Order: sequence, then structure tokens, then C-alpha cells
Amino acid sequence: MKLEVKQQGAAQGLTVQSQKEFLQLYRRGVIAADDLVLRGEKWVRARDLPWIHGMHQETRRDNKQLFWITLAMMLLGLVGVFWIQSHAGTVARKTGALPPGAVHAVPAR
Repeated sequence: MKLEVKQQGAAQGLTVQSQKEFLQLYRRGVIAADDLVLRGEKWVRARDLPWIHGMHQETRRDNKQLFWITLAMMLLGLVGVFWIQSHAGTVARKTGALPPGAVHAVPAR
């Protein structure tokens, strides 16, 4: 399936051999969202093609999921830091980092 692509206002166009090649060129930025693609007898913008529209929706959904996963991991890390700070003595004694009967070099405030 050959696709004819041209920029708005340009006299010459580009012939793309397949839909797969078109998507590769679109992802790399060679074909812009405002470029025109010949579909049947009409020229339509590249962003209005169904497979491009679906690709943008998938990307948006993936970005939203990545945001929430990152936020959750940051909050879990923050909770972990607060827990370790509040239980530092206990954790140090259990791990052997602070031997029994050790004296603190810095006085408590």
C-alpha cells in the first residue's frame, strides 16, 4: 500500500511504500502531524489518520501510568526513609552496626 505524503503548500511530495515505513518516518519526525496524506481522493492531515490517532492515545495512557507508578514509588521510598529515621537505634542493633553497650559519640539534643 503506497502512501503519498506532502507538506502543506509544497509542490512535491513523498511516496512511502508501506504503512510500517510511514510510521517509522512519523516517529522520527520526518513526517509531521500537519503533513498531508492522500487517502482515496482526499488529502487528510497525518494526525487524523486512524492508526496515528490510536498511537497518540496509547502513548498518553502509557505516560499517565508511568507517572502514577513513579509517584507511588517515591511515596513508598519517603515512607521508608521516615520509618528508618524513627527506628534507627533498633535497626542498628539488629544489624550489628551498633554493638550492645556502645556509647554515642554525639550527645542527644
